[in-house]
Amino acid sequence: FMTAFVALNSQHPPLDKPEVRQAINLGFDKDAYLKAVFEGSATAANGPFPPTTWSYAKDLPGYAHDPQQAKALLAKAGLKDGFETTIWTRPTGSLLNPNPNLGAQLLQADLAKVGIRAQIRVIEWGELVRRAKAGEHDLLFMGWAGDNGDPDNFLTPQFSCAAVQSGTNFARYCDNGLDQLISEGKGTSDVGKRTALYQQAQTQIQQQALWLPLAHPTAAVLARKGVQGYQVSPFGRQDFSKVTLKP
Repeated sequence: FMTAFVALNSQHPPLDKPEVRQAINLGFDKDAYLKAVFEGSATAANGPFPPTTWSYAKDLPGYAHDPQQAKALLAKAGLKDGFETTIWTRPTGSLLNPNPNLGAQLLQADLAKVGIRAQIRVIEWGELVRRAKAGEHDLLFMGWAGDNGDPDNFLTPQFSCAAVQSGTNFARYCDNGLDQLISEGKGTSDVGKRTALYQQAQTQIQQQALWLPLAHPTAAVLARKGVQGYQVSPFGRQDFSKVTLKP
């Protein structure tokens, strides 16, 4: 129940233009990234929700790798000569970012091909999170792990207006329409209504290209033959309460 992504700070020009954020999505070769960085240990992300989430919008078109279309969108945004920006990442690997340096370099190289000149900044994890919550970043390698299986566990912390103030909305995007969809979804227990609202929210998030969605890591564990009763948690937790050891 995890999603790795690059947050695009919509408060930093020219990232405040949807065409620019869409161009970044189109300019990135996600398949090459997944192969090089995750080496078969993740599936491609098309939005904030992992595919196992109820209300997951499986028919969203996504952004295919299309550098020419990316250049056209930049030109439409008045940036035919591109622009300069920064890519923030952590120094050490994690489940959601196994090889930070390689991932940042791949993104930097792909963006350069469409005219976006990005400087990589490697920042210690605690400092990176603190400064990102304050909105100092441009492009930010980040990940989010849900902890209860509910779709709102992704939407409210990452896309609500309140989360811009608290700092966890790393896209820094506040829209009254999207906020209303999230709020109405939380206000009803009707799964059908919530699903419809959340699928509308996913559509808007993708159309606005608030993230560059990367991957959903596969949860796996190594265990000896004598270990019985262990189940892999989709939330990244360790529960040994039902584990027994066979002599």
